[in-house]
Amino acid sequence: MEEKELSQHIKKIQKFLLPGERVLVVATQSRWKRGGKFINPGTIYATDRRLIIRDPYTLGLRADITIIPYDKITGVRVKKGLLSTSLEITAAGLEGGKSAVIKWGEGGVGEIDAIDSEKAERIASLIGGQAGRVNAQVQNVSVAEELEKLAQLREKGVITEEEFQELKAKLIKSQQNF
Repeated sequence: MEEKELSQHIKKIQKFLLPGERVLVVATQSRWKRGGKFINPGTIYATDRRLIIRDPYTLGLRADITIIPYDKITGVRVKKGLLSTSLEITAAGLEGGKSAVIKWGEGGVGEIDAIDSEKAERIASLIGGQAGRVNAQVQNVSVAEELEKLAQLREKGVITEEEFQELKAKLIKSQQNF
């Protein structure tokens, strides 16, 4: 996508971007392929923090915006068909949305049809990478919290210094195995 075309796309969602947030991939639905929208195709913006889905209506003058943070996405799959590619995302709590771009099914599984195959793969890869980073951050925070709790138990006299050191070593070892 050319720089000029990319900046035109980004202008459409500029007010929804957080300070410092960067758009990494922009994928627009095909007007011609099966599952696409002829008059107002939807656009998926993959940023460094979340997915923003713009679903235009009223000849493109208005649009519904769906924002899905990466930490809410529990699964992603690229479905390549003979004529079209779909991106399937699983995000708990988002089923039943009224988007024409995302077809929400049971269990928070949404499907975005008729997008470029290469861009669908890049978005899926980005979601997978970001979700991994979020999980790692959560794991690190929980280990730090556990160490804090152990220190408090030691200070209160509930556990001895020896027990504290033993539990601390086990906790750190479990983090390294993660």
